[in-house]
Amino acid sequence: MRGLLHLGVALASAATLAAAVASAGSADGGPRVGPAAEPGPVASLEPARTAALWSRLVETRMLRSDAAAECRPLRAVFYAASDWLRLATKLAERRSTCTEYYISVPPLVADKTQPRGNQASRIRALGPNFHALAEIHFATWTRWVASTGSSWHTAGVTARERMATAGYDVAQGDSWVLNELTSAVRRGDGNARANVREFLRGLYEGDGTRPTKGAVFVIGFGQRTGDVSAYQNTLQNWLGDSAFWTDMATYVSDWSQEVYGDVRSYAIPGTPQSARRDYLNDYLQHKLVLAGAGPETIEPARAYLREAYSPLANAAWPREGGWGWTMVSVEQMSAYVSAQVHAMRYFSATAGQARDHWGFAWAPRNTTGLPNADFGAQTGAVLDRLAAAVRDSGDAVDPADPGSAACGPPGQNVWCVGDHAEGRPNEAWKSFRGWTQAVLTVAAPAQAITAGAPSGPISLSLSTSTGLPVPNRTALTVTLGSSSAQGRLSPSPAGPWTPTLTLSLPIGTSAASFHYLDTRAGQHILTASAAGATNGTQTVTVAPAAPAAVRVAPPAGEMRVRGLRRLTATATDPYGNAVPASFTWRVTPPTLGKIVPGPAGTATFTAGRLVRRGIVDVSAGTAAGTIEGSAHVTVTSARLRIGSVAYRRIRSGVEVTVTARDGARRPVSRALVAVLVRRDGERHFTGRKATGASGRTRYAIRTRGQGCFTVTVTTVRAAGFKWDGRTPRNRFCRS
Repeated sequence: MRGLLHLGVALASAATLAAAVASAGSADGGPRVGPAAEPGPVASLEPARTAALWSRLVETRMLRSDAAAECRPLRAVFYAASDWLRLATKLAERRSTCTEYYISVPPLVADKTQPRGNQASRIRALGPNFHALAEIHFATWTRWVASTGSSWHTAGVTARERMATAGYDVAQGDSWVLNELTSAVRRGDGNARANVREFLRGLYEGDGTRPTKGAVFVIGFGQRTGDVSAYQNTLQNWLGDSAFWTDMATYVSDWSQEVYGDVRSYAIPGTPQSARRDYLNDYLQHKLVLAGAGPETIEPARAYLREAYSPLANAAWPREGGWGWTMVSVEQMSAYVSAQVHAMRYFSATAGQARDHWGFAWAPRNTTGLPNADFGAQTGAVLDRLAAAVRDSGDAVDPADPGSAACGPPGQNVWCVGDHAEGRPNEAWKSFRGWTQAVLTVAAPAQAITAGAPSGPISLSLSTSTGLPVPNRTALTVTLGSSSAQGRLSPSPAGPWTPTLTLSLPIGTSAASFHYLDTRAGQHILTASAAGATNGTQTVTVAPAAPAAVRVAPPAGEMRVRGLRRLTATATDPYGNAVPASFTWRVTPPTLGKIVPGPAGTATFTAGRLVRRGIVDVSAGTAAGTIEGSAHVTVTSARLRIGSVAYRRIRSGVEVTVTARDGARRPVSRALVAVLVRRDGERHFTGRKATGASGRTRYAIRTRGQGCFTVTVTTVRAAGFKWDGRTPRNRFCRS
C-alpha cells in the first residue's frame, strides 16, 4: 500500500507539482529572492526543475531496489530556512544508501505554531531513508504559552497534534525539530531550562500513543570571536546540569549545535588541507571535545553527547552575518562545503564513533542582487556539491584520511581548495580540548543515612578536572540543594535545616562540609553550584527508619456478600517509607469470609454470606520485630434473582425447576423459594423448598389431562441475600 501510494504521487505531472511547489512559499506573502529583505520561505527556488527531478526520482525509485553498499553510516540532519524540497531532491539525486537524511520544513509565516502541510509526504516519497522534520519555532511557541496560559508540556503535545494534521507521520520516520535553544537556556537563566525540558517532554510524548524522539537546534557562537573563555565557562556549567542532560537522553535524538563557520577562518593562505581540516574541527566539534575533557561529574552530559551530538555546519550562502560569513564566490562556497564534510567525516572516524552524525544549515539568500535565474543556478551548484560530498565522503578510499573523498579522488584535492586574502586561524577554539574550570565535588558520607536522622559531615571541595585541590583566590559562594522535596541541609548536625544551603569557601581554602537530613527513603541527588565552577553532584541513598506501623489499603469499606476485595499491606517507618516485611493475614470472625495471600503484601478477601462488620488483621514481620495492622470490612446483603423457571413433563404431571442466582449469575444455595402454580389461570399448587448446591429446587405438580401452567415466585429467603421480587416470564402447556 505504501509503495502504491508513492507511485501514485510520482505519476502526477511535473507541471502540477511545480505549481504546488511555487505556492508552498507564496502563500506566506514573501518574495522568493531579492536583496532587499529576508525572503519568505519557499519549497524551491526553481519550482519547475525541482518538480521534474522529483517526479523522475520518485518514479525510478519504485522500479529499483538499493543494494547494500560499503560505506560509512551517517545520520544527517539538515536545517532548511527555505528551499527545503529542492534541498531534499538534490540530496536524493546523489544520495548515499548508507545515509539517513532528515530535512526540516519551516512552519507557516502567518502562524509559526502551524506546521506547513502537504510537504512531509513529498520528502518521504524520495526514499525510505528520507524523513521530514517539522520545525517547531521556539520563540513563537513561547508567545503561545504566555498568551494561552497553557503549560509547556501542553504546548509540546499540541505541536505534535498539529504535526499529524499537517501530514507528518512518525510511524514512517518523520519527526520534529525544536528551533532554537537560546542563550538563556545555555546560561540557565530563570526557568529557561525547566521550560524547555517540559516542552521537549510534550513533543516526545505527544498523545501518548507513539512517543518519538526529535532534534534540537542549539544557538551557536561566532567562530571569529577572539575571547571564548566566558562562553566556555558557560558551557562547562551547563554540562554539569545532570538532570537536564538525563532528560535530553530521553527526549532528543539529535543535538544539533549551530556551528556556522566563517570562510575566512578556513581559507588561510599557505595552510595545508590537513591543518585547515583540524581548524574546522576545533570549531565544529568544540562541545563534544569539551565534554570529553570534563570531569566524572558531567558523565550524563558526556554519555548523551557521544550519541546525539550533531554539528550543524554552514551551507548558508551568500551571508554576511547571522549565519557565519560566506560572502565568497559560488566556487569557493562549494569548496568550503566540501571541506566541512571532510572535516566532520574525519573526526567521527578517527574518534572511533560507530557512525557519523552531522548536517548542514541551508539558507540561500540573494544578498548580491543576482538575476533570479542566475541565483537559482548558482545555489543549485552548491547543493549539487553538498550532495556529492556527503555521498562520496562515506567511501573508505583513503584509510589514512577518512572523508577525504569529499575533496576529490585519492591524492587529488579538487574541491577543498581556495584562499581568502583575509584568511586567518582562530587558535582560541583549541582551549576546548581541556577543562578550564575548577570542579565542585560533593563526597558521599562514610556512614549510612537513615530517614529522619542527620548525616555525618559531607565534604565539599574544589579541584581541577583531574582531582587536584584548587585553593580559590577569591571567596566562593556555593549553593547546595537536593532533588528530594523532603531533603534538608545544614552546616551543623543540630540544624537549622533548610531546603537549600549557601556555604562560603574562604580565600585560600578548597574544602568545607555540611550535613544532610531527609525523611524520604530512596536515592536523591545533591547538587553544589557556584559561579565560575562546574557543578558537583552526588547520589545519596536514604534508608527507611525503624518500622512503626502497618497500613492496609483500603483501610475500611463496604462490600456485598460473595464480593472480592484486593487488600495491600505496607509496613512503614514514622515518615511513611515502606519497610521490608513478610505478612500474615487473618479474618475476625472467621465466618466473615476467606482471605488468600498474594505477592508483595497483597491479599484477596472474599466475603461469605454473613452480613455484619468484621476485621481483616495483618501481622508484618520485620527485622526489628512484628507489628500489627488491620482493615475494617462491612459485609452487606447481595441481590438475588430467579435466573430461570423450567418445566418438564413427568408421568404424574409436571416438574417445575426454579434456579436462584446472585448478581454474578452464580448459584445461590440454601435459598427457601415459595411458588404459586396456576393452571389455566386458576390457583393449582403452592410449595416451598430450599435450593441445593446448584441453586436449583424442583417441585412435582400432580395433574391429569391437558392444561397450561404458569409459576409465580412469591417469596425467597436466603442468608446474605435480598430477592429482587421478580419472576421470569414462563408458561408450559401439557397436551
